[in-house]
Amino acid sequence: MVEQTPQTEASAQWIVEDLWAAREAQVLIAGTELDVFTHIFRGARSAEEVATAIGAPIRGVERLLDALVGIEYLDKQDGHYTLSSLADKLLVRDKDTYVGEMVQEMKLLWNSWSNLTEVIRTGEPVQPWDDEETGRRLFPSLVRALFPMSWGSARAAAAVALEADDRVERILDVAAGSGVWSIAFAQQAPRARVTTVDYSEVTPLTREFAERYGVVDRFDHIEGNLRDIDFGAESYDLAILGYILQTEGEDRSRDLLEKCHRALRPGGRLLIAEMIPDDDRTGPAAPLVYAMDMVLYTEHGDVFTMTQYRDWLHTAGFRRVETIDIPAPWPLVLATK
Repeated sequence: MVEQTPQTEASAQWIVEDLWAAREAQVLIAGTELDVFTHIFRGARSAEEVATAIGAPIRGVERLLDALVGIEYLDKQDGHYTLSSLADKLLVRDKDTYVGEMVQEMKLLWNSWSNLTEVIRTGEPVQPWDDEETGRRLFPSLVRALFPMSWGSARAAAAVALEADDRVERILDVAAGSGVWSIAFAQQAPRARVTTVDYSEVTPLTREFAERYGVVDRFDHIEGNLRDIDFGAESYDLAILGYILQTEGEDRSRDLLEKCHRALRPGGRLLIAEMIPDDDRTGPAAPLVYAMDMVLYTEHGDVFTMTQYRDWLHTAGFRRVETIDIPAPWPLVLATK
């Protein structure tokens, strides 16, 4: 992987390195798509053996393998290729820790990102995720890819939140997707029963992940558009909003916070996972760049600051708003009714 030059010392080199990153990403996507890492794990060592396993001409395969060495996903000695520790852990299809779907997600988004200039000029998203028809069609393919991105954070969040208060018997997971957040809580709160809310096209994947992690017998599902569903009143000890407010935009997000407040019992808590920039929107880079995803894929979506979340949550009726610091680039928000 290219070590980026500090910007204070750079001229055009800084720009070159940023642009070059797109090539490296495509190399990684191709290696994952062709199962290069899995073939090497299963015993293919030379370029010829990997090419045979893939069923492709050796010229492109050998250059791909060398490129993967260059960006440190493979090692090479005497013409034989081996996996780096990172690739061995995360890019072998045979392993439970496989995150290849996450890499594949980038291919799904690649063409859309090439339209960013035009989207900014026109203000029209390429395919609005916040539109129900589009969401029902696209989200099932994205859900599987997103699970590994949040699993570590979800487990850490559950541990911290339940240590503070383990009286959690009913959990509401709104826009549950894979169920990554509620699965983590269900594993660590054996008395808890989970109700998920998501499109009917997504629920089978939620069940699949819940079964894989041994909690499917404690999951119930409400299918439909979260904007139309009544969550009930004072029914839950914990509600979860995992990366959904960003697609909803300010007005719908505030409505959703009010619905969650109503659904929680007194003393109940709302967990919010989002990419949160600084109040002055000068960093960190990830949420600021991710805001461009919202421009590309939604009509009203955005990333919101901690000050905005605090204001909205207090207005919705939550009496305490705090953050949970876990091993993640940004903290989680925890609000108490």
